[in-house]
Amino acid sequence: MSMFLPKYIVCLSVLAALASNSFGQDTKQQLSESISSYSQKYPWERVYLHTDKPHYELRDTIWIKAYAILEDGSESVGKSKSIPLYVDLIERSFDRLVDEVIIKLDSGSGRGDIPLPKNLKPGIFTIRAYTNWMKNFGEEAFFEKHIWIGPLGEAYDFANTNPKFDLKFFPEGGYLVTGLKNKVGFKAVDEYGRGADFIGLILNSKGDTIRRFESEHLGMGSFEFTPQAGEKYEVKARTARGFWETFNFSKIEPTGYVLHIDANADTENVSFEVSHVNIQPEVLPETLKLIGLSKGRLVYEKQLSPKNGKMQWTASKDDFLPGVVTFTLMDDETHLLAERLVYFHPFAQSSIDFSPNKESFRPKEEVELQFEIKDEFGSPIEGEFSVAVIDDFQVNYQEGTQNIFSYLQLVSEVKGTVEMPSYYFNPENKDAEKHLDNLLLTQGWRRFSWSHLSRLEKGPEYGFEPGLSLVGRVHSVSEKPTKEPHKLTMLVSNLYGMPILYEGITDSLGNFAFTGMDYQDSVVVFMQAYTEKEKKAGQVKQLKKNEVTIYRVEIPMPGFYIPTDFVPGKKYADFDDYLVTVKEAKNMMEQFRLNQEIELGEVTVTGKRSDLLPDNRAIQYNNEPDGAFIVTKEHVYFQNVFQLLRGRFPGVDVRGDVFSISPPPTIVIRGGAPSIVGNGGATLFIDGMRAMPGTVAALPVADIERIDVLRGLSKGAVFGSEGAGGVVNILTKAGNPNRDFSEIKILGNTTLITKGYAPIREFYSPPAIPDINSPVALDYRSTISWQPMVKTDAYGKGSIAFRLTEGNPQVRVLVEGLSKENEPVFGSYVFKVK
Repeated sequence: MSMFLPKYIVCLSVLAALASNSFGQDTKQQLSESISSYSQKYPWERVYLHTDKPHYELRDTIWIKAYAILEDGSESVGKSKSIPLYVDLIERSFDRLVDEVIIKLDSGSGRGDIPLPKNLKPGIFTIRAYTNWMKNFGEEAFFEKHIWIGPLGEAYDFANTNPKFDLKFFPEGGYLVTGLKNKVGFKAVDEYGRGADFIGLILNSKGDTIRRFESEHLGMGSFEFTPQAGEKYEVKARTARGFWETFNFSKIEPTGYVLHIDANADTENVSFEVSHVNIQPEVLPETLKLIGLSKGRLVYEKQLSPKNGKMQWTASKDDFLPGVVTFTLMDDETHLLAERLVYFHPFAQSSIDFSPNKESFRPKEEVELQFEIKDEFGSPIEGEFSVAVIDDFQVNYQEGTQNIFSYLQLVSEVKGTVEMPSYYFNPENKDAEKHLDNLLLTQGWRRFSWSHLSRLEKGPEYGFEPGLSLVGRVHSVSEKPTKEPHKLTMLVSNLYGMPILYEGITDSLGNFAFTGMDYQDSVVVFMQAYTEKEKKAGQVKQLKKNEVTIYRVEIPMPGFYIPTDFVPGKKYADFDDYLVTVKEAKNMMEQFRLNQEIELGEVTVTGKRSDLLPDNRAIQYNNEPDGAFIVTKEHVYFQNVFQLLRGRFPGVDVRGDVFSISPPPTIVIRGGAPSIVGNGGATLFIDGMRAMPGTVAALPVADIERIDVLRGLSKGAVFGSEGAGGVVNILTKAGNPNRDFSEIKILGNTTLITKGYAPIREFYSPPAIPDINSPVALDYRSTISWQPMVKTDAYGKGSIAFRLTEGNPQVRVLVEGLSKENEPVFGSYVFKVK
């Protein structure tokens, strides 16, 4: 990487205290200790979801096995400490949350499923998974997988007939420096963010072509380039179907550093080169340091003397474990000068040998499949795995698609989109290592940035959840904190099993948190908060004079996505005989299902409740006032009835100060005689009972249901002389004998409908001979078998058994999981049903 020293140096404020005139032993130790402290305080938690297939039909079910690991800077990878794992299904057309489930992790693994709603529209959906701890690092740390839901066909083909592409350049680390040879990576993408193959030309200021280049894999590639002083360059490029377009070349600095690392030229060693130019002697540091970080650990250190303009050396590849290593060049004041990502040993991975019980199979036969898992050295691997068996003709499975190995080893380690990540770990791809190096030239470091060390000054905002949590607060009606702790009783009830009772207490401000809870499926939570007061007789009375609020867990908004996972398959054509047969069978079964349903015509049902109690509050005028006003929640801000009535009815005048209780205002109704009660005007009633104006003025508007007005003698005569000046009858909510008490908020109590852990369901496979009473079914499932809990023994051996469908497909068996040491394992096996 090159860097224009005076202007573009990035200073690490956290490491400023470590700086000295040179790298002494104390500085080295402090730097190493800071990295180690960060990894221990902020361990990196990673989640992977193995789903049974990459795309789904409407009404299908997504079967999930979850794996979660934790890296804290130690040599061994541990199991996640989290128990709840939140899984969201998001419709990307509107970024709408379709469903959410909570998978219970047990020692870093769990399982669940998402039945797809029948009203979904075909489109791209995202499955997202995260824990509470992962929120410390933002959505970038979440697991995401994009899937297609709907029938395969034209809607699945994202090909663009008039592609627009974008081309960007990535010098090995950041900047080009005049007079220094640098490796330059590049990447071109179409409007969907997928790699676009192209050819390009670099032109100098005279318009002469000085270099031709072209993409090698998915729009990426690299070339060596030495910029000349005083020159300006531009790039022209085009795709096979496009026109020549002009792009800006990388910025060129007159002075700086260049870091070059080559891990592919030699099979045993990796070569390093650091060079600089035009740096003034007074700012040239006495020493430079190159350090390497991998999975939160310091794995490489090299101290350099920059007195010479170029420094070269090699290191053995065997000194590095498989995976991404980020190399950072810094000066003796810990300023970042260059950075480079390198992947070591991409083909160092496990292998799986499969042994079926027969050489060939026919439809509906039972398959017994033995398998043996070994590491790259031939040693057996013991672990836990999930196995998906799919119809390879119905499922568009791409060989380079993401799996647990490519995700944990690469995708989760870098920023940006990685298209077809498993391609880089297939030893049959002869240029895979070279293309992987080009990919890393275009990526940024995700899991660690030097600026993250500033977090050491404070603790994590989110913690590891030992179970389900409910957080809330007890507060006064005015939203003010309580003045004393409250006791809490919480009842969690679902449709299955006995209710669960929890007890707790708030802090002095009324805050509370129930953690480590364990319940399944949708539940109703009832909570009450109270204080106790002891009477003289020794009795204890519970006081509930405050409100209770349970906070709903905030679901993070989905971020931007690029649908690179969707590669059209030409084999999915309407004329394919097998797929036509499958489609006809599915249509037949769908019609059979619809025939079992009875469709009713439109029916309008009217009626009234037979158990309503008589409301006698307005019986004197047969509940037919001259005027009535319904009070809603929009009117609760009025001070009292008098303020509310002013200007509401024609001929009804509210006189006096509506905010005064002594004397209260007067309601005068046109055509009515002065009342003989109160201070004249209309007579006031509350629920049919006469009330004084002062009592009416103190009645809260929120407690009023309706206000009836009777004008003069026409209706008010039933009240005798009291109704001569008109009547105002105030009907309260509490006085209604048919009030819906479910809408009443009682102080000290609250309810909440929420979700617990997803229940564990077993994948159903129909028997070879169906029961005589079972419904007719044609078995053409695209997922033939799903077995999420498969283990290998100490010899690395395991087995599965499953029954084939009625079709004659090509069957693909996919095995994913973690070894006992939490290393990712992936393997596949394909056979044809005759």
